[in-house]
Amino acid sequence: MAKLEVFVSHLTVESKFADLLRTRLDRDFIGLLNFFVSSDATSIPVGSQWFGDILAALSRADLQFVICSQESVHRPWINYEAGGARVRDVEVIPLCHSGITPEQLPVPLHMSEGAVLTDPTGLQKLYSKISARLGSAIPNIDFQALGRDFQALEQEYSVQRSDAAAADRKPNQESLKDPHVLCVSSEQYLQLGFENQLQEVLEAFPEDLIHDRVLTSSDLERVLQSQRIDIVHIAAYVCPRTGALYFSRVELPLGTPATTDVDVIGPDALALLLKDAQTRLVVIASGDSLALATLLLSVTNVIAPRDIVSSTAAASWVRTFYKTLRVKSLAEACEFASAKSQAPMRLLTQQMPAPVMTMSWQEESVGKSDGSVERIPSKQPL
Repeated sequence: MAKLEVFVSHLTVESKFADLLRTRLDRDFIGLLNFFVSSDATSIPVGSQWFGDILAALSRADLQFVICSQESVHRPWINYEAGGARVRDVEVIPLCHSGITPEQLPVPLHMSEGAVLTDPTGLQKLYSKISARLGSAIPNIDFQALGRDFQALEQEYSVQRSDAAAADRKPNQESLKDPHVLCVSSEQYLQLGFENQLQEVLEAFPEDLIHDRVLTSSDLERVLQSQRIDIVHIAAYVCPRTGALYFSRVELPLGTPATTDVDVIGPDALALLLKDAQTRLVVIASGDSLALATLLLSVTNVIAPRDIVSSTAAASWVRTFYKTLRVKSLAEACEFASAKSQAPMRLLTQQMPAPVMTMSWQEESVGKSDGSVERIPSKQPL
């Protein structure tokens, strides 16, 4: 039996939905589906390298699944891939989550019959359609349980989006006139950069700006533990699922480790290092990672892209932002650089943890009518 070629479109920040879908379909259809999972995770610096692969995968696809949310359906790249599939007469199946339904989808996605990932009936119809394409029986699975698995992902995604939205709305007048910048990259990304203009981004830093570069987690730890670093600029692979920062090679575009000697630092450890270094801003320039951004907001401000950014626009943003930062606040510099470069970068303001209030019990004396005294406990905040 020939395998069915499936092209999956999704946003980087929604990778876990695509992962769960691919894992379950691969298991339930005993490996008869061959997946190409598209994502904007590697838009900087390797987006142009994978453009040809994406077109080739679309040309051989039998089905296209589009992971649809309120945010993803307005991203140009998602609609570009869906349009490319329709031009090639590939059946497009929108799969909705987090509040959006097939009836609410914009054109051209609205023109295709879709389903909701948390709806057991919709999931059963999806399995039925795949089975018809394969000429096989519908797998006997618990669609209610699968829907609950997607509901759990919705809850996790909702928390991350709420944290980012709160940070996006919070005003920020902080300024960094002459910051010490640490540029974090990897050998792999530097090598890819010469082909995809990453070097253009790195060279956009003003010449008189104090900035260093590290290529390993040990060097990152050494620098952040030994001196104050005002800004950490990340131009390396960040896992969209966990927020982990990779220095060793990864298989792109999926981001799986390409070596057994993995050099990586997790977001919690990175947050502690940033706190030690009194870092006031992290710029995630290598892709949209909501997982890392929201975990760092407890210790610092974060700038990250809202969408795919070309290397040319990224270089223009870097050049403009760091020059403007000398005379403007973080918010003003980010807004001006984004407007000038057309790079969709957004500033997320540090979310200070709420103070913890503890209560102590003290006794108060209350006189009674018979002349005696009664002692009663009274709550007092510390």
